[in-house]
Amino acid sequence: MSTVDPVALRKLRKSKRPGPVSIVLALAFQFIGGLAAGYGWPQLAEFEAVEPPALPLAAIIASIPLLVISSIAWMGIAMRHSKLGLALGGAIAWLGAATGAALAAVELGYPPLLGWVAAGCLAMFLFLAGVGIWAARKRRVLAAREQAVMSTGRATTATVTDKGYVVFGDSAKIFTTVTFTFHDGSGTQRWVQRPVLINAAEPVVDGQETTLWYDPLDPGNDSMIVVKLAKDSPLRQP
Repeated sequence: MSTVDPVALRKLRKSKRPGPVSIVLALAFQFIGGLAAGYGWPQLAEFEAVEPPALPLAAIIASIPLLVISSIAWMGIAMRHSKLGLALGGAIAWLGAATGAALAAVELGYPPLLGWVAAGCLAMFLFLAGVGIWAARKRRVLAAREQAVMSTGRATTATVTDKGYVVFGDSAKIFTTVTFTFHDGSGTQRWVQRPVLINAAEPVVDGQETTLWYDPLDPGNDSMIVVKLAKDSPLRQP
């Protein structure tokens, strides 16, 4: 027995943004995993004719679970916080790999090949970091546009004409494309499709109604249409 609605409490916990501790830990383990891989694998290649030292072997063995577990953890964190790019975790791992390869190069007397390996890892870090910055900027632009449409556009009622799925399978969630229809100010019927994350506990059904905002001066502009049901059920948390 509880004085708090357990369903509402569970939803609140799921929607709660990850705290700074979990973010820092996930990124730290991504870096450490990349560091171990970048340090161990080049030395394994260098000593392929003889038994490699114990430390590089231990680094390789440790890097695999570290990278796998921290990558999964980071994906879960980023999906619950849209301001954190999915690419950031990978970028930090490649930065760690570049650092590890540089350390291995120092120990092995700066072989040219290891210099190229470190440079390649650093290039991957810069590429993923750039992708992350671009994606974050795009999300901010889209969010600002949606807010502008909701503030200055015309609101109307939209109806689901195709819910985008038949039944729920093993998962309690389905990410699918839902089709909506609405009538603009001149009475013209229009259709728009939006990706929606649907939960089995709150299924979307054909005929369901929701609020839709559009630009009355350009009602056919899909980029200037906001559907409340889709906005409230994104793949990633805002």
